[in-house]
Amino acid sequence: MAVRLHYYPMIQISGRNGDRRRPAPVFAAAVAGLASLLLWNAAPAGAAIGDERLGAYLAARLAGNEDDLANAAKYYQLALATDPDNLDLLSTSAIMLLAAGQVDKAVTLSEQLAAKQPDSAFANMLIAAGRAKKGDYAGATTFAQKIQPSGLNRLMEPLMESWALLGQMKIPEAQAALDKLKGNPSYEAFYNYHSALINAFAGKTDVATAAFQTLLRAGASSRGIEAYGNLMERTGKVDDATKLYRSYLDAQPEDGVISAALARVLKGTKPEPLIPDAAAGMAEAFNSVAASLTQENSLNQGISYAQIALYLRDNFDSARMVLATAMERSEDWAAANASLSKIPLASPYSFEARLRQGVNLGRLNDVDGAAVILKKLGDERPVSTEALTSLADIYRTHDRNADAVKTYDLAIARVKNPTAGDWVLFYTRGTSLERTGNWDRAEADFLQALKLQPDQVFVLNYLGYSWIERNKNIEQATAMIQNAVKQQPTAGFIIDSLGWGMFHLGKYDEAVTQLERAVALDPADATINDHLGDAYWKVGRKREAMFQWRHALDSHPDDALIPVLKKKMAQGLDG
Repeated sequence: MAVRLHYYPMIQISGRNGDRRRPAPVFAAAVAGLASLLLWNAAPAGAAIGDERLGAYLAARLAGNEDDLANAAKYYQLALATDPDNLDLLSTSAIMLLAAGQVDKAVTLSEQLAAKQPDSAFANMLIAAGRAKKGDYAGATTFAQKIQPSGLNRLMEPLMESWALLGQMKIPEAQAALDKLKGNPSYEAFYNYHSALINAFAGKTDVATAAFQTLLRAGASSRGIEAYGNLMERTGKVDDATKLYRSYLDAQPEDGVISAALARVLKGTKPEPLIPDAAAGMAEAFNSVAASLTQENSLNQGISYAQIALYLRDNFDSARMVLATAMERSEDWAAANASLSKIPLASPYSFEARLRQGVNLGRLNDVDGAAVILKKLGDERPVSTEALTSLADIYRTHDRNADAVKTYDLAIARVKNPTAGDWVLFYTRGTSLERTGNWDRAEADFLQALKLQPDQVFVLNYLGYSWIERNKNIEQATAMIQNAVKQQPTAGFIIDSLGWGMFHLGKYDEAVTQLERAVALDPADATINDHLGDAYWKVGRKREAMFQWRHALDSHPDDALIPVLKKKMAQGLDG
């Protein structure tokens, strides 16, 4: 079923290192790599590829490697123009056009592909979507039924066929097509959701309500709640809709879509149907599956299906959010923001869309641009901490810790009665305070975070390591870190903290044991190698100590550690 994914800042809370992220071309590069094999394998043995075709192909490859979907699609089409009978180029061009959001052109190429390869599931799927877009639901049904039900198409074929049939008001046939999914546990949520939508569209309110209730018992998403509430509002069950919205908001108070629905029902405004026509229902099917694929990190297909959903319903803000989520998970922050920027201010998705735009600007190292957006959002919702915390996280991950502290201060001031979930606010502010040299306030924040979450791994480690570095509360700190290690026994940086605690307690043999484990788990960490070198020196393994310090120096240590390592290599720990 459709899931409105919430993506908040991916904050780094695990230890000494900042959150270093870089854009990585995923979809275009992956398809370009596939096209490389297809194109070269398509050439006859010993044949030379023409200059024009090769030039277009290489330009497409370059654009793909740079994640420039629009130009990749353009140059694959140019390559195709020089070799129009090449089925591999034809299908690859259609895939690239689809990924770039040029779905109408992808549909046109699919018509050509289906003429030469009638059993192409990809082509038949796009043609069916194209027919539905034009209102030709009979044609959409014909092509949907040609989709061979294998792999994911076992889900897509029944969904597309059922909505195409419903466009012809063949209600029993539409339900029968959807019933192909019945009894398959993997597709149960999709079945219940679309059964509810189909019967609501057909005016069979009782059947739709029963399907929504089944969905609700299994744990409906925001989109499912929105759809069920929409039906209840339109059929006069206003009180039930109000209860549904309030119940959901008790658990998800920041949900803009359900908040807007509650505000509407309290004003007494009757909503338009969630699904106005069968093409919109088919768009919902693609959006449902795109959201699921994105959650499962099948990002290429998630992007393509979200693009089809937007093609079928161009004002589909939920699909824009799903598309942006897939792009964010692909680390294509600029493309995600391009999608999010198309969501209008009046949309109930607007706040979240702008929040994510701000976060993505931070990921693109435009910290000041992020600040403009997130400060404005903080003013728009003077009780919420969400935008301020996002901005503070960006400042912190870009080493602007003084700005981070000020912004965390503003966020925490809005938390009147901290609960267990607020530990992260105090912890992250504590890390920025520690980095600005304000240890007393930092320590107080770490202790407050532990008060809220007594066994929180990252707080136990950070506070414990900080105490050890200050030669304070060594035994207590080491015991705290042992607790953290029990919870995360394969985290090299936490095991390093334990070994460092043992070192400061004078238990050098145990320190060696733990630090060797830490290095094995994280061999490129300069600090861990430095610590192991110190421990080796203390147990008399001085040659090995020199090796570890040299390795630490070669592992890109922080600037402050470089002179320390050079001094140790010159005179050991006894100089």
